[in-house]
Amino acid sequence: MKRSFFTMLAVLLAIGGTSQAGTGEQQKLKHPNLVLFVADDLGWNDVGYHDSVIKTPHIDSLAKEGVELNRFYVYPFCSPTRTALLTGRSPLGLGITRPIGGDAVLPMDEHLLPQTLKSSGYQTLMSGKWHLGSRDETALPHKRGFDSFYGHAGGFIDYYTHQRGGGLRRRPGGNQQGETPPPDWQRNGKTLVEEGYSTQLIGKEAIRLLRERDKKKPVFLYVTFNAPHTPLQAPQEFIDRYKDVENEDRRVFAAMVDAMDEEIGKILKVIDEEKMRDNTIVLFMSDNGGSARGGARNTPLASGKGSVYEGGIRVPCIVRWPGVTPPATTTEVPSYFPDWFPTLCDIAGTKAPADLDGDTLVPLFQPEKKSQESFQRRKPLIWEFHGYRGQLAVMDGKWKAVRQKVRTKQPDAWELYDLETDRAESSNLAKKHPDV
Repeated sequence: MKRSFFTMLAVLLAIGGTSQAGTGEQQKLKHPNLVLFVADDLGWNDVGYHDSVIKTPHIDSLAKEGVELNRFYVYPFCSPTRTALLTGRSPLGLGITRPIGGDAVLPMDEHLLPQTLKSSGYQTLMSGKWHLGSRDETALPHKRGFDSFYGHAGGFIDYYTHQRGGGLRRRPGGNQQGETPPPDWQRNGKTLVEEGYSTQLIGKEAIRLLRERDKKKPVFLYVTFNAPHTPLQAPQEFIDRYKDVENEDRRVFAAMVDAMDEEIGKILKVIDEEKMRDNTIVLFMSDNGGSARGGARNTPLASGKGSVYEGGIRVPCIVRWPGVTPPATTTEVPSYFPDWFPTLCDIAGTKAPADLDGDTLVPLFQPEKKSQESFQRRKPLIWEFHGYRGQLAVMDGKWKAVRQKVRTKQPDAWELYDLETDRAESSNLAKKHPDV
């Protein structure tokens, strides 16, 4: 499989040399550019191509030009998903099942994706949200494999003042100590005080990085928007586009997604202008399901952020790979967040570490049906986290088992769903299929 994949890639790059879009320095690159967009708390029904009220023409264009991973799974919280993206390992094994806060960090001895790609000659650039620990500078992206980092280190910020924690105050005039939250906005460890809507600033930085890149090296660009995570804030011009949306939270949330989509469109335009398109793989995904309390919608999936039901862990995901992914196609093969590390290494022709939990998804991107049929997961997918209502889910093929741990003297009860026929998880088949 790998031999045929690399042969195909070599042929595609050679063919690309005859096209205008692939001329210049880009055709001299040994490996393709990699651009990964990550949205924050974007729900299943929050993109246009899922029949949402929200307009996302640029994200939709990726779906029209690439392949939709219709059963792509993440963790129901932010930090665990980002952990798996950059380590290729399940966050359960690292003890990261909740958002990282305080002095906690992604273990410093973990080898990260940008380190592997950098050792293979890639420029590794990041613009956006980190949320994998910031107790000191050694825990920040520019000390963990990225050549450049711009954005915020914590979970969420005020979109305009860039204050940590969204600029929230526990009482008028400040927090419990009567202080205004400090800014969480920086470039390579140095705090920045600048004006602007964070979504647009993140997009602007990504464009600068592409324009000013070393054209003799391939690029790994990691663009992690804080949108549409709370607090609900958007420029008025975007809010005005959704006057017909009665619910105010939903209206502002839609505006936030729209603004993010516009920045994605600007970045895609620069990829074209820089004649990078034919040699650039673009990926788009959300870090977890949407939060209904934050204005998101996951219809028709059950529940949302913080839940192991489909609405919390099944998210929009697209891959555009010119010349490889057939346009406007969909795969129903289950895939999940640790897969991106070995997948991107496979695409880049780089050897991934041997102890990863993910599997390369390259067979899912090739047009031959037999390639998708040959894809086999090495192990079931597992989600688990604790709290007042601890949750556990195990998925193997079409079957998904869920157990809610409740504080009663009764034994924990299993639920069972056939996701091929019941993605809304409306029919519990546990009693009908006890063997499963």
